[in-house]
Amino acid sequence: MNFEQARANMIEQQIRPWDVLDQRVLNALAAVPRENFLPEEHDGLAYSDTRIPLKNERFSLNPNIEARLLQAAVLEKDDRVLIIGSGSGYIAACAAKMCKHVESIDTSDQTNKMAQESATNCGIDNIRFITGDLISDLPDKTSYDAIIVNGSLEHVPERLKKRLTNMGRLIVTVGTESAPIMETFVIRRIGDADWLEQSIFDTHIPALIKSTSASSDDTFVF
Repeated sequence: MNFEQARANMIEQQIRPWDVLDQRVLNALAAVPRENFLPEEHDGLAYSDTRIPLKNERFSLNPNIEARLLQAAVLEKDDRVLIIGSGSGYIAACAAKMCKHVESIDTSDQTNKMAQESATNCGIDNIRFITGDLISDLPDKTSYDAIIVNGSLEHVPERLKKRLTNMGRLIVTVGTESAPIMETFVIRRIGDADWLEQSIFDTHIPALIKSTSASSDDTFVF
């Protein structure tokens, strides 16, 4: 299979028609070989408009949704970015092509190790993969210029919003798995205790995985 041609076709036939026109996003998608971040048995589907199963009950989202999430984050070269839910590592890798540093957190150490290996094999070295809980194990007290949630939530944890820098962006999809439609939002911090929320598109994506004991923002994991 000619992956390079398939990558170019994906950008022109799937990504651009879904209103992803930010050239920096398109350049990142063109530079990162998506097939390297997927299980070998599925690499032939790397540039198809479909959700692809990974290990540990994770999924790689459709490429057009991944691209829309990246575009909504409006990443700049000096940004510090957090990915919630490492998945295949592909979103983190694309973000790393666009900004200074990426941290990606997931509850599965195996998921992170595979994502790290894929990124390293692509020569990407500005991602730190962290295994731990969504809230209590976020690194230090770091603030982020952008946070991308790689999966859906039933609500938005307030502590994520508070981890944004001034004018920082949180990209999150909200809804229940039983609902036919979920909404993806950009939540921008505009002050110490003020945020501006904008709905940008409707979709339906897998939920982040919760612990069996999850009952509040403090115990939510993915």
